[in-house]
Amino acid sequence: MKQRIVTLVLVLSLIGTMMACSSEEPVDLEAVQAELTTNPETVIAGSEADMKVTVTGMKVSDTARATFDVRIGDEPVLMDAIHEGDGVFSGAFTFPGKGVYTVYIHLYEDDIHITKKKQVDVQ
Repeated sequence: MKQRIVTLVLVLSLIGTMMACSSEEPVDLEAVQAELTTNPETVIAGSEADMKVTVTGMKVSDTARATFDVRIGDEPVLMDAIHEGDGVFSGAFTFPGKGVYTVYIHLYEDDIHITKKKQVDVQ
């Protein structure tokens, strides 16, 4: 009898755990957007520019992380972004020369990794 009760408690605990895990909202990856802005709006080569990305289309928790991946030629330069809250991440970068730079934004939320590709025009 004791063994049946222990087995029943274990099964109910397992079911409760599975239900708790499945109650998370699914993420529609196509709906996730990332808007990248710079300050100053016109980025000048050799001067530090603040970059800010605002993520929409999904719930972004306080534990989410983001990385800016700036491509200098074919080489990535990675920097961890500061999480300001409400899906906003920021960081500063000095672009070495004039041109159009590719910036990949990597967002990590739980077991999800989303990458968005953006361009920054540097004068």
